[in-house]
Amino acid sequence: MGLLILAVVCLVSAQTANKPVAEQERADAQADALALQISSELRSAVQDSNIGNVGSNPMWKAAGLTYDVHMSGCEDRWVALYHKPEDHDYTYGFVYIDPQAGFTLHFFGRFTVDMDGNYHAAPNPLPPDKYSLKIRLDQNGIAALLPPRGLAQLGLPEKPDWLNFYEDKADSVTHKVNWGSFYNGIGDSRRAIDYLESAYKERPDAPKLVFELVYAYNAVERPEDAIRLSKSEFAKNPKDELLCREMAFAYLHLKSYKEAATQYQACIALCGDSESRMAEKSELAMNLSSTYKALADTPNSEAWLEKAKRWAPKGSPVYRYFHPGEE
Repeated sequence: MGLLILAVVCLVSAQTANKPVAEQERADAQADALALQISSELRSAVQDSNIGNVGSNPMWKAAGLTYDVHMSGCEDRWVALYHKPEDHDYTYGFVYIDPQAGFTLHFFGRFTVDMDGNYHAAPNPLPPDKYSLKIRLDQNGIAALLPPRGLAQLGLPEKPDWLNFYEDKADSVTHKVNWGSFYNGIGDSRRAIDYLESAYKERPDAPKLVFELVYAYNAVERPEDAIRLSKSEFAKNPKDELLCREMAFAYLHLKSYKEAATQYQACIALCGDSESRMAEKSELAMNLSSTYKALADTPNSEAWLEKAKRWAPKGSPVYRYFHPGEE
């Protein structure tokens, strides 16, 4: 997935408030269309998450811009989004974590860089005194941190005043669990583990904690730790489908195929037969089929593959696997 528009807030000034209704509606519609266009451009700017693919540019060096950081390394920092060689303006914003929504980019505008590496504010297509565009980040794209010189020349504070409104007022453990979840969500489980292991030492029974930590362990290829942590928790909560799936994944990664097969069957049973769960069931059946194949159990492998095909809703990943090229 890419970026989602979190909010487009229109603040009507006194001047626009006196416009005729029809004229104001046209202006609002144009502003909404422009916001959608900009959000699409922002989405494109963070599509490439491989830092190794980013080239060099003398202008970047002169301006002190280095595209060597992912969004997960930019919490509470000003960033310039990835700049293609053909682009004239640079797009910039402030990255922060909303305690309710997770990683967010507050779009602030655009700037240019001259031959001497100096920053110049470019016209903002969405005047900040009237519109605020915030983009939910769920992809760990590339960015460059704005250096002190850039902040000074663009007239930016180290941190905007409004950041105080997003202060997390939860207790220490809940904060760590939530932040770990947000880092897991954006794809940086190594940072997530720092928060989650610290929370586990303080309160191992905190809500969501074990699942998030097991998920993180699997993401960084530590399946032994995932199994160690999840076994006792799943014994206490045998209907926790998410934890069940993480355990099955860990067993599969360890090539403990018999345990993985048992776990996947338990997960499928937890899905039930509702239509909304068929996509999940079909994916689990695919994994179970692969597990039986690794065990050289051809009858069970073929049987579960057939179930995966039968259960897959049209348009789901498993359906597309069995029907390549079909829309």
